[in-house]
Amino acid sequence: MKSVSYVNLGTMSYQPAFELQGAVNRYLQAHPEETGFLFMVEHPPVFTLGRNGQTEDFLFPIAMVKQQGFEVVESNRGGNVTYHGPGQLVGYLLINLEQFKKDVQWYVWSLEEWVIQTLARLGIAADRKPAYRGVWVGDEKICALGVAIKRWRTMHGFALNHKTNMDHFALINPCGITEYGVTSLDKQGIVIDREQLVQEMLQIFEDLFQCTLENTTLEEVKARVNITEA
Repeated sequence: MKSVSYVNLGTMSYQPAFELQGAVNRYLQAHPEETGFLFMVEHPPVFTLGRNGQTEDFLFPIAMVKQQGFEVVESNRGGNVTYHGPGQLVGYLLINLEQFKKDVQWYVWSLEEWVIQTLARLGIAADRKPAYRGVWVGDEKICALGVAIKRWRTMHGFALNHKTNMDHFALINPCGITEYGVTSLDKQGIVIDREQLVQEMLQIFEDLFQCTLENTTLEEVKARVNITEA
C-alpha cells in the first residue's frame, strides 16, 4: 500500500508554509517514485488571495486590514480571498496524482469528501454546493478548499473552521461569495479538541485515499527535500 509522510507543523506563518509547499512540490516533480506529504498546520491571522482573488472582496481598505494585525498574502492556489487564523485546522496535501488518479475533479471531490466524512463522524450533516467549492452546512461554509496542480503534483488543500474567530470573516467576502455565510464546529455546538479532530481526519484520509500515513518531522522533510535555511 502507498505511504504518505505526515507532519504536524503546529503554528506556522503562511509565507514559510507556502515556501515549504513550493519546495516539496518541486521535489515531487523531480522524484516520480515519491507518493507525497500531508501537513497539518495553524496559521496566525492572514488573508490570502488565490489566483482569482480580487481586492474588491475586501470590505475595508487593505491598509486598514493590515493595521488591525492581519497579514495579506498572494498565493498560487485557485479561488478568491480567504481567511486563515487561530482555531482553524489547515491541511496541505502534496501528492503525486500519478500514483493515485490523474483526475482533477476526482481529487477535489476527494478533498471535500474527506471533510464531509469527518464531520459526519462528529454528528454534522455537511454537503457540497454545485456552484461553489468547499464543504457546507446548510447555507454556511464550514470548510474552504483551494488547490494548485503542477505536472500532476498537488499543493494547498483545505481550511476547516474549528474554534475560529468568525468575526474576522466580516472583513471580506469569503471566497468571493456574498449570498451565503460561514460557520464552524464551535458554532455548530461540537466540542472536540484539536488533536482529536486531527486524528479523526487522519483515519479517514487513510481509508479514502487507500494509503498509510507515516509520521515524520519538519526537519526530516527539509533534509529529504534538500531545503537549506537562508
